[in-house]
Amino acid sequence: MPVKSNNSVWVTCLLLLLIVLCHPVFAEMTLSEGSLPADRVIQDAFQAGTGLPVGKIQSVRGEINIFHRDPSVGYRARAGLPLYRGDTLQTRKNSRVLFRLVDGSRLAMAPGTRLTLLQTSANSARKSSLSFLALKRGGARFYVNPRHDVSMFEFKVQTETAFIQAQAADFVIKADPGSTEIATFENSRLEVTSLAEPEEVNFLSDYQRTVITTQPVAPVVETVSAVDAEELMAEFRLVPANDIKASGATSFRSDTIVEEDLDGPAD
Repeated sequence: MPVKSNNSVWVTCLLLLLIVLCHPVFAEMTLSEGSLPADRVIQDAFQAGTGLPVGKIQSVRGEINIFHRDPSVGYRARAGLPLYRGDTLQTRKNSRVLFRLVDGSRLAMAPGTRLTLLQTSANSARKSSLSFLALKRGGARFYVNPRHDVSMFEFKVQTETAFIQAQAADFVIKADPGSTEIATFENSRLEVTSLAEPEEVNFLSDYQRTVITTQPVAPVVETVSAVDAEELMAEFRLVPANDIKASGATSFRSDTIVEEDLDGPAD
């Protein structure tokens, strides 16, 4: 009997280890994207997060809250504030925010959106950069344009139902508890994976759209019309239409955001 009991324990431990190793992305998102406490405190005096800054707030409309590792304390966002690894940004009703990351990408968040910077880093010596974001709910527009001096570039976004990888792309993600809508604009290529069918990868190019749900079925890819594209862009228009593309890698590097090694300091 003791031998059988010990064997059962070892088998259980092995299965748990395999689950974690096979699904590291999902596990990391689950740990980092817990619900924000109802009794959280929002402060005006901003306190720095952990490590080096990995992004900067560019423009704010309405009330935006930033949470570091401690979700019980938040800070009111304003233009010029730095962002840190592990930060969660939350837009409230009728509020929007535009920010950029050290890898050169820009993001615009619509009202009622919550997004976490799970990993953002750039390394000049290795000529590499990595960004991994979790979109819990709401909508965001992503403009991803790898810097000319980077040879290894990764930009990933995960929702509750989908995993998206991008190189050069301009796209929108709208996340609900049971579905994720992804739409692309000009000069885009995305790899989209349903978490219900992780072994199947789907590709989106210019002006295409798909919806990923909790059902293990192949998503339908459709064309985004010019009218639909303009309406989508208008939803995330915080600044003049082309301004999200106005700042390239050169001007981004001239800011005071410090590059972080991919390995980074231990949190």
